[in-house]
Amino acid sequence: MKNLKNNKETVYYSTLFALLIAALLLVSCNNDDDSAPELEAWQIEVNQLRAAINPISAINDAMAAGWNIDATGYMPNMGHHYIKLELIDNVFEIEKPEALLFVPDENDVMQFVGVEYLVPIEDLDNPPPAPEGYTGTEDVWEISTMDSMWTLHVWIGLENPDGIFARLNMTLD
Repeated sequence: MKNLKNNKETVYYSTLFALLIAALLLVSCNNDDDSAPELEAWQIEVNQLRAAINPISAINDAMAAGWNIDATGYMPNMGHHYIKLELIDNVFEIEKPEALLFVPDENDVMQFVGVEYLVPIEDLDNPPPAPEGYTGTEDVWEISTMDSMWTLHVWIGLENPDGIFARLNMTLD
């Protein structure tokens, strides 16, 4: 009789333990995790940019795709600005930045670090408002008086401690 009682208890506790493990697995495997933060609109747009640029983020691919003019040479805290002339217009297009930014690594191999949008300004004495760029207020456009353009950097290839839209990336020399 005692063995039968012990067996029932063993089955009971084993079943209880199995149900507990199953419940924990079910909860941990749930893809509808309400604790995951939703992306803001500008973050979704940055992901669209990443998807568009990823296939051409190697210097040879970028040059073959038309970003083939090194407009600046190496600029400290920015890199080389390879531009695609036909994209420079008054239209902001998330997936078509006018410049791709590259820096040489320790072996002089060019590494992709980010993009720059360029929108011409006809009259620097009376510039138009900054372009409507990314949704929200995270992106900060600046005027380049050297080029007479509104500019916006987006550091999608190299993290920038000052923010993805900062003008300079201090991790670069």
